[in-house]
Amino acid sequence: TMAGRIAVALLLVVAIICTSDAKVGSRPKKSATDELRAKAVRFAQSGDCESSVKTYERLIDVGKGVVPEDYNNMGVCHQMLGHLAEAREVFAAGLAKFYHSEKLHNNMGMLLEDMAKGEWMAGRSEDEATTMLSAEANMHLTMALRLNVASLWDKHSASIPKLRRIELGKKTVAIFYRERGVETLGEAAWGPGVVDDEAGPPDADREATVHMARHLVKLGFNVELYANVAEREYGLDRHGVNWRPFYAIHGMLPPMWNASHVLWPKLPTEKLPDVFVAVGNSQAAHLYNSTVYDSKNLTKPASYLWVRGVSPNPYALTEVYARPLHGVIAHNAFHNRTLPDAVGGCVRLSPDGVEQAPPHVVRQGANSRRRFVFAGLATAGLEVVLDEWARIREALLAHNATAPDPILEVIGAFPPSLRQRFEGYQWFSKLTQRVEAKLLDLKGLGVRDLGDAPRKRVAKSLSSAGFFLYPASSNDVSTPYLAKAMLMGSVPITSAHALSSLPEACGRFDLGPAGGR
Repeated sequence: TMAGRIAVALLLVVAIICTSDAKVGSRPKKSATDELRAKAVRFAQSGDCESSVKTYERLIDVGKGVVPEDYNNMGVCHQMLGHLAEAREVFAAGLAKFYHSEKLHNNMGMLLEDMAKGEWMAGRSEDEATTMLSAEANMHLTMALRLNVASLWDKHSASIPKLRRIELGKKTVAIFYRERGVETLGEAAWGPGVVDDEAGPPDADREATVHMARHLVKLGFNVELYANVAEREYGLDRHGVNWRPFYAIHGMLPPMWNASHVLWPKLPTEKLPDVFVAVGNSQAAHLYNSTVYDSKNLTKPASYLWVRGVSPNPYALTEVYARPLHGVIAHNAFHNRTLPDAVGGCVRLSPDGVEQAPPHVVRQGANSRRRFVFAGLATAGLEVVLDEWARIREALLAHNATAPDPILEVIGAFPPSLRQRFEGYQWFSKLTQRVEAKLLDLKGLGVRDLGDAPRKRVAKSLSSAGFFLYPASSNDVSTPYLAKAMLMGSVPITSAHALSSLPEACGRFDLGPAGGR
């Protein structure tokens, strides 16, 4: 399973850390703790988790020189053995001694999240035990995020320009964009230059976030965007959005009581925002969930979770989770229906718009009835289009042999995010092989694979196509290219899949099968 693969990877990483930790400050003669740790790591690396657990138990009994990674590694070994209750006890024991361990909070949170998912999949989503598992998981994962940004703030805060809000009296909106478990410093850094680069590939989530920030500035708000920003792009952009690294949010976070009832961290060094929006990160949405506002004379921001796509963990969106939030932002009515009933009362619908500022301008071209485009993931019915293309082309040539040859352009079928998400899955590997072979075979029949085409090329393709083909059978809550294609004059031909946003997005303009609606 995916959880098993994650646990294996995590175990190896932790084992490496433990090994490296043991080497630092080594002495001529190893202590009993060091020897036991090295032995436990060897067992873990060889796959003998039972022996590793027993060795870690002996190590912890010795007591002297125990570090958070010992509890962490032992808990992961229990998970590998399927002993989830025991793993939970080990992580809890570790947190009792090392409450400020980011790894322990993160692994405890992921374990409880998996346990809650199991209960949810078994149809026990309404049980109080499932709700409490989800609440405890979220608490630990949120704490891990707080510890992460605190650590990075301590290391890098000197390089961050001091926060100066443009105009006093204006309300401030802070937008937090950091994909959970994906971005690390130095990797996937971006900023306004990346979003506005005509030569760069479109990125629907980032573009929607940035465009919302810019339009909020136009409405009179101070807007701060906290993301994995390249250092050269810190500060105000030409639209008035203040770009800051995601960990700079630490300076604006409220203190909180930890499990030992100790106030942590100190009072915020910067003024809290009036509104806080967490983009696609359910833990970040709870960063301002604290009980000390009244006692410390602080004003709590209005916090929102902006759900991007189908929620990967609907079992976590419980009534307890939604209680501190002011709202959950969703794309459309169908997207709302995919969310649990527990958050239904606080959902705000906000479909993505189409930006008109360069380089995102909608271009009007000569839409040819002989040009077709499929823009979207390969999993959204691309293979169906490719299987039918020879027949479509033959029919068009039979209708008018003197007209230009029919052309089908394919955009964004296998973006890095899709490959990363399903890497290692046999069905995805087979789908990739089939689709790539068909794209190659149909090259002589007018099929052009544009891959992750740059924004400028995408606009040219959408504005020249007469028809937008999209026979998806998946529960898409949004199709980023569809609205642009329709505005550029391309007529949609989709599956009108009832369990998707396609009927809402296309309306009466869809020339696809009515039976899908």
